[in-house]
Amino acid sequence: MFFEFAYHVLSFDFVWIASLIMGNLHWLFAFAACCAFFFGDKWKKIAVGTFLLSVVAWTWVDFESISGWVVFVGGFLSIYYITKIAALAFAESVPSLSKHLVIVSELQFLVLLVAYNFFMR
Repeated sequence: MFFEFAYHVLSFDFVWIASLIMGNLHWLFAFAACCAFFFGDKWKKIAVGTFLLSVVAWTWVDFESISGWVVFVGGFLSIYYITKIAALAFAESVPSLSKHLVIVSELQFLVLLVAYNFFMR
């Protein structure tokens, strides 16, 4: 979806872009509400966050279709959230790891992504 969107932006196909926006108003407002929840009432941050959230979701969908790896499936997401809670709870209890929770979170995602796609699929 990201490459398709980039193609239509670079070819100035405003009719396609308008139909994409009008056809996905639910997701547009859902992403805007998510960004408003995290960033507060700063409209510029909400607009930029909504755009970036859309681009990231599109690139993940394109990554899935190109590589064959899965991310947005129920089995992976359930294991992901359960192990996320366990990994962050463990990292919070260790004093040297409590300063690096973002790195622990990213490592947990990458390790689970590789393990799920190689061994559990």
